[in-house]
Parts: sequence; C-alpha cells; structure tokens
Amino acid sequence: MFNTFIWDFDGTLFDTYPMIVQGYILALKDYGIESSKEEIYQILKVHSSATIAEKYQLDFAELSKKAKGYEEKVAYVPKSFAGTKDILQTVVANKKQNMILTHRTSTSTQKLLEDEQLASLVTEIVGPENHFPRKPDPTALHYLVDKYSLDPTTMVMIGDRALDVDAGKRAGVYTLFFDNENLLKNIQADYRVTSMTEIKKFV
Repeated sequence: MFNTFIWDFDGTLFDTYPMIVQGYILALKDYGIESSKEEIYQILKVHSSATIAEKYQLDFAELSKKAKGYEEKVAYVPKSFAGTKDILQTVVANKKQNMILTHRTSTSTQKLLEDEQLASLVTEIVGPENHFPRKPDPTALHYLVDKYSLDPTTMVMIGDRALDVDAGKRAGVYTLFFDNENLLKNIQADYRVTSMTEIKKFV
C-alpha cells in the first residue's frame, strides 16, 4: 500500500518515555522546580518538550540540554515496542523503505537501533543535527521527498503524537497514529493502530 514509511522514534518505535520524563524531572530540579512523572508525561504526549519550557518560562535549548544529560545517567534501558523489528523487516523485505524523523539526536537514535540490530533496516535518520524546524513543521519531510525523489502519495508518517500527524498532513503525505495507550483523543490521522502488528497491512 505504502512504499516509504517515515517513523517517529520516541514513543513509536522505542519506549523511551520513562527515560525522557526522568530527565526533565531532574533538569527542572536544577531550577528549583518540582514536577511529577504524570505531569511531564502528559505534556510530552499532548504537546512536546518545548511546552515544558514554555510552562515554566525557561530557555528551551538550555532545559533540553540539561534533560538529555540526565537521560544518559538514568538507569533505564529503552527497548523497542513489541513487533517493531518484524514490521521494519517486512518493509525492507518488500523492497520498501524505513526512515526516521525524530527530535532525538541522530547519534542517540542510531545507537539504540544498533543495540537491537535494527540500524540496517533504516535508510536515513533525520534528527536535530539536520537543523530543520521541529515537527509539526513539514520541512524535514520535504527534504526526504526531494532527496530520494519520493512520491508523497505512497508515503506515510507514523507517530504517537498530534505533532507527528500534523507534520505529515502539512507535507501532503498519509498519516498513521500509533495509539498504543488510547491516551489521546481527536487525532485527525488518516489511519489509527494500537500495535505494531496492525501496521503490516499497510506494507
């Protein structure tokens, strides 16, 4: 059905949120701010990490740098969601492509993929190092379309947040909402799934 699968990473391919949440809780403590896991998680899922900085009137670049530093020290090893390797392999076996568009650094994303022998299944990772505007801005998706001469009508953007879906819509590609928690409502994606296994029907 689709030829190019553009994946979000955090919360879509890998369960990294426990690590991210803890990183922001510790970073906020540096500013004398106490927050809860529930509050930070809700902000991250509904909005993005930039909203945490806005809420507490902090510099986002500085807060993000602190949080990422703490992330690396958290005793939590993120793993891919059940079925991730299988769907990535299915895409490649059908001579189609996987790409990743993430707010996580490409270096960190690459390492996590390598830890589970998944890196060879991904054509390209687009992260902050590319210096594109953050999702939901569609610039990074336009870059992939231009670089690989892709047909937007055969592409799908897959993610667990509204900003992933919005980025796909703005780029003129199909959108698939990975709703494994049934937490967010009114996400206007073209398709909705609750597990990786369901995505096979789109290959």
